[in-house]
Amino acid sequence: MIFGLPEDDDEVIQSSVSHVFEELGEKPRLEAVHLGKKVQSKMRPVKVTLSSSSIVHQLLSSSSKLRQSVKYKTVFLAPDRTEEERAKHRELVLHLKERTEAEPRRRHYIRNGEIVSVELNKK
Repeated sequence: MIFGLPEDDDEVIQSSVSHVFEELGEKPRLEAVHLGKKVQSKMRPVKVTLSSSSIVHQLLSSSSKLRQSVKYKTVFLAPDRTEEERAKHRELVLHLKERTEAEPRRRHYIRNGEIVSVELNKK
């Protein structure tokens, strides 16, 4: 799943997704489709189907590189989740936000279905 990818009326979604993956140094064969109805003020998520799970894992692990990209700074990759997985992840994110407010001097993130906290380096 890709979130935050701007969509143009005249652009083919496959080429947009290919450009994002090229930014990560990958050129896999893919199928891509927007989910939901088109609304002028919102960006629709994109469901991407790839040929193998190893490519998916490789793209997800290198997706943090998009934050350094000027063009794709607001684009995020996420695995396709079942309804149960989405509910569990939503709950984790709520706990993550609570912990971030309670302990602002620590960095908090989700890894392998758990919230991890580390001390921020003071310079």
